[in-house]
Formats: sequence, C-alpha cells, structure tokens
Amino acid sequence: MRARFVPLILGLIWPIAGVAEELVLLGQVSFDTEIVAGISGLEVNDDGSEFLAVSDRGWWIEGTFQRSGDTLTNVEIEDIQPILGSKGLPVAARRVADWSDAEGLLVATDGSIWVSFERWAHVAVYREGISGKAKWIKDHATFFDFADNWQLEAMAQAPDGTVYVFPERPLAEGFPIYRLDGTVWTIDRHLPENDVFSIVGADFDMKTGDLFLLERKLVVGLWWQSRIRRVKLETGEDEALWTSERGEYLNLEGLAVWHDDEGLRLTLVSDDNGDRDEPMQFVEFRLTD
Repeated sequence: MRARFVPLILGLIWPIAGVAEELVLLGQVSFDTEIVAGISGLEVNDDGSEFLAVSDRGWWIEGTFQRSGDTLTNVEIEDIQPILGSKGLPVAARRVADWSDAEGLLVATDGSIWVSFERWAHVAVYREGISGKAKWIKDHATFFDFADNWQLEAMAQAPDGTVYVFPERPLAEGFPIYRLDGTVWTIDRHLPENDVFSIVGADFDMKTGDLFLLERKLVVGLWWQSRIRRVKLETGEDEALWTSERGEYLNLEGLAVWHDDEGLRLTLVSDDNGDRDEPMQFVEFRLTD
C-alpha cells in the first residue's frame, strides 16, 4: 500500500542555541492521510531511507523518506500490517481492553522487534518480523503502579545490546529506567522529572552510548511543547539540548537517532491522536558542535 503526501518545509537550517552543541532543523514534512492514525513509535534504518513505525491503534507502518541533500522533503507509506498478539490474532481486535495501544518501538541489532504497550502495560518481542506472533516478556511488578495511559511509552537498545523500556510519567522516586536482564526487568536507576515533561520517545546513539529522550507536555490544555534531553548513563550527566516553543510543533511522540556521513540525526514523528483535522509531522534535526 502506498500513499504520497505533499510536504510543508519550514525553517531550514535554523540553529537552536543555548548549549555548546546545537540542534539544527533539517526539514519538516506535514501530511494528511486517512489510512494512518496515531503513530507513536519510530525506527529509522542505518542510511535513513526507510522507517518502521507503530500506531496506537495496533498497526505496523513501513515507509520511505525522500530528501534533497540534507533536507527532508517527503514521506511515502509503503505498507501497513496489523500487529499480532501471541496467538497470531491482531491486537486491534481487543480495543476494549486497549491491547492495541502500541507506543514504544525498538528494532534490535539482532533483527528482533520490540514493542511496549501502554494501558495494558506489557512488552512484546517479535522474532519473525512484523508478520510474526508476539512473545510476551514477564512484567515488572511496578508496571501497574502508573496511572492509566501513563505507562510504558518508549523503548531503546544500548550499544552493548541491553534493552530498556521507559514509562511516560514518573513514580515517587522519578522515572524508573527498566533494564532487561535476561528475561527479567529490573530498575536500573531513576531519572528526575523536570518541569512536568513526560517521556514519549527514546533512542541511543550507538557510537557514543548517549541516551536521547523525547519529552513533551501539554500547556494549559492547548499547546504541545517538546524537549530533547540527553543522558549519559555512565556519568549521570543529564541535559536538555532543545526545548520547542509552545505550539511550535504538534504532539511529537516518536524518536529515532541515526548517523549519516555528516554526523548525528534525530528524526521525530507526531501522533495525531486520530484527529482528522490534525496533520502528522515528521521533523528532522542534526546535532552539531
């Protein structure tokens, strides 16, 4: 299935100041479509030409990017398939219990695909590609300590192969970082909450081991505000690299970090929440010295 969209490109090569390193906006594509809704998790392949995403309606979305030089100019949706549960049935068939609320996405270095589900608060691994069945990972006891719709929101894999999952909102001690030890989740540490931002996306720089978090908050119920946060797990260094203006972007939820010949790129995608009056956005930044 293929859909082509007309891009809206804004503010190209716009530096965002405030730290020694800068995020430079490389392109923004906004599009409307009736065949995709609620994109929440995003992964981009090594050369940045293709992506895999999950929808919180229970669907896999595969697509490609078009660029003119550094500039993101267009997106094409190539395929849509239902996310399956452990019995080979679409998770979207269980909307009543929100089994379909896929939020976090990780394509691991061994080719396995991991998905975190919110509300239902589970993690599944797919070892036979997107057409295969899920294998559920045993829950951590605290997965059910979060309020409804504030559970497992993002996933990422560190360069050493360790799999992590992140909740949208903190517990009393802060945001627990769940690390998979074999087949058991443990809490690696807690990250402090800052300025009421929630974690909605995560990815590691596979060269440096830096953890990048996409955070967001809804300001007085009207405007989304987004932030990119970088955490060095080995040293505990934690800094905000960029914070958007209120209402500058829509509900950015998915984050993919990857390298091209010029350095580190961050690709973000927004969740339209199924609102046909709200377009989806893909936004790309480069991290520069």
